[in-house]
This record gives sequence, C-alpha cells and structure tokens, in this order.
Amino acid sequence: MERIFHRVVCQGFSRDSYLIVASSVATTLAVVALAKTIQPTPKKIIASPRTTVLPRVSQEEQGELPYPPDIFPGARDVNSPYGSIRVYEWGPLTGRRVLLLHGISTPCISLGGIANTLVSKGCRVMLVDLWGRGYSDSPDLPHDSRLYTTEILLAITSSSVAWTPEGFSVVGYSLGGGIAADFAAHFPALVKGLVLLAPAGLMRPEHFGWSSKLLSSGLVPDPVLEWIIRRRLTGGPPNTTTAQKLMKSKSKATPEAVIAAEEIKDADTSNFNSVPLSKNRPNVTVASAVKWQIANNEGFIRSFVSSIKFASISGKAEVWKSLRQLEEKVLIIAGKTDPIIVPEELHDDAIEAIGAENVEWRVIHGGHEFPITVPELVVNEISEVWGL
Repeated sequence: MERIFHRVVCQGFSRDSYLIVASSVATTLAVVALAKTIQPTPKKIIASPRTTVLPRVSQEEQGELPYPPDIFPGARDVNSPYGSIRVYEWGPLTGRRVLLLHGISTPCISLGGIANTLVSKGCRVMLVDLWGRGYSDSPDLPHDSRLYTTEILLAITSSSVAWTPEGFSVVGYSLGGGIAADFAAHFPALVKGLVLLAPAGLMRPEHFGWSSKLLSSGLVPDPVLEWIIRRRLTGGPPNTTTAQKLMKSKSKATPEAVIAAEEIKDADTSNFNSVPLSKNRPNVTVASAVKWQIANNEGFIRSFVSSIKFASISGKAEVWKSLRQLEEKVLIIAGKTDPIIVPEELHDDAIEAIGAENVEWRVIHGGHEFPITVPELVVNEISEVWGL
C-alpha cells in the first residue's frame, strides 16, 4: 500500500490528492470486508400443506380433508425457484386447452364445477392453486402481474401436452379475472379465448375509502396488516346484507371486505358457504376449504395481503385496452345482483376499454358467487361463444 502511495506522489500528486486516494482505498477495503460479514437475507418461501400437513396424514385421512389433494385427476406439483405450485390437468388430449384461474381467497377447487363441465364438452382443462392458496407455496415477493404471469407460464410448460405455441383459452374468476386479463394483454398470441367471470381489474376508486388506501399504501407494516386481515377472515362469515348495502350505496369499504367475495352469501341463493364443491365429497364446501386453508397454509394470509396491495384489482383500464389485440372476442359474464363487481359499472368500463365490437357480454342470475353455484349455466354461455 505504501509503495502505491509513494508512486502516486512521485508522479506529481499533491498531498491533498494523496489523502484522497488513501481515504478511497481504505473505504473500499472496509466496504469489501463488511460485505463479506453481512450476507443479504434470502427471500423466504413459506411451504404449503403439501409438505407441512400431508406427510403426517394417512391416505384415508387425506380423502376426508376439506381440500383433498386428489379432488381432481392429473394432480402434480411443479417445483420452481419461487416455490412449489399445485396443478391439476385432465380431459381429452386433443380437446381445447382451457386454463382456469380462481379468486383471491378460495383455492382452485372453487372452479371445479366449471372445469368438470368443460371436460364433459370435450375440453382439456388445467386448474392451478395461485401462490399461497391450497397446496401452492407462498414466495416472499410482490404478488403482482409479473409473479402471477410467471406462475401461469410455469404451470403450462410443466405439462406433457403442448399448450404452446398453438395457444390456449383462459377463464378467470374475480381476482383470477384480473390476472387472466393481464396475461392475455401481454401474450395475445397465446390466448385463443378469454373468459372473465365477475373480474377484478376495473373496480372503481369510489368503492375504496380511506381505510382501503391506508391498507394498500405501504404505510402499515405487513405483519400488522396480516394480523388485521387474519382477524377479519377468521371473525365469522361476513354479513351479506351489509356488504350489499355498502356496495349499492357506493359507500366506502375496505379492500378485503370487497374482494374476499367468495365467502359471502348472496340473498338470492341457498347458503352459499355450504354449497358442496364436489358431488362425491359433500364435506368439501367453500366455508370448510377456506377455514382449512387459513389454518394450514401458513403463507395464505401473506399472499392474500400481497395480492390486495399489488395484484390487478383496479386501475387496469390501460392494460385492458390491449385486449383489443385478441383474435376472439372477450366473453365477460357478470352476476345480476353482484354487490362486489357491479354489473352496470363493469359493462360500461369494459366496453370503454376493450371496445363494444370486441366484447361478448352476458349477465347470469346470482351474485358474485355464480361461477361456483351455477357452473353449468356459465359453461352454457361459454359453449355458445366458443361453439363447443
């Protein structure tokens, strides 16, 4: 070191220059030494019940779980740097490929009725547990369109059947609708049919009050926010009448009250929370699956909160404009009495973004839960547009 400094001085550097160089070298060496002792905290992946619960449960007991791991055919777990993803794929090998994306709070079993009905129409379907739901892990990353797009690509490329480059269809429900629209907007050549069921993505700002803005602003530490959400999700079933009044009167509502719509009971149906999600397993219901998921998937609340903060819930009109590039019209189906995704608002905003000539619009009797309670009616509408 002294020889370096001597050489610098001999080459005409002043004493001040000498001190600057000496200080710079010393600082650099200190930073290098510090970097070696302080390692960055690695991103944490919270494991799903696939590894935390199933190994401790017998095959017979697994079949009695509120979310049995063999509820659908073609189950597989896709490993990735982001964690493991649960995927189900079944149906005719040569059938129209259809990817189904569920909402923010229920795992993929909520769309089982639609999936099975599509298979009966000759389609090959794929269901995916979104990050932190069901049997999928929860990565410590923002749950935004980038992460969900990655999950879709991981799922379809893990198949033994080619889903690309010919393309496939996507059916998205609630939050899954927002995710589906994002994916289609960025990969229009891959999407050969897009169906949005009571989709998020265009919810109007007036439905979110100061508490919504505070919760999604980043000012509230995530551990505190997760504690609040857990308390609200485990504090008993939401009051449907109150939820409807909040939305229809355009009052302010917190994002979890608005988006956790799979857990509400619509006034025009029988007890939604008790609707069986499997004809062969009556114990598998919305309420039981969500309650089990909260208790057993340690990453669920984190993924739920991250989705509220970063996923496609509102303000996506510019992204939706890109759906005009799709070869086929976008089929949008709304629930007539949906207090969450208001049909009239969705219709006007979707038409403005995509264009009336690019949209097939349908309204089905029922609330936000219609994809779960009347899957046959949903598939009838899809079949008419797709020509199944």
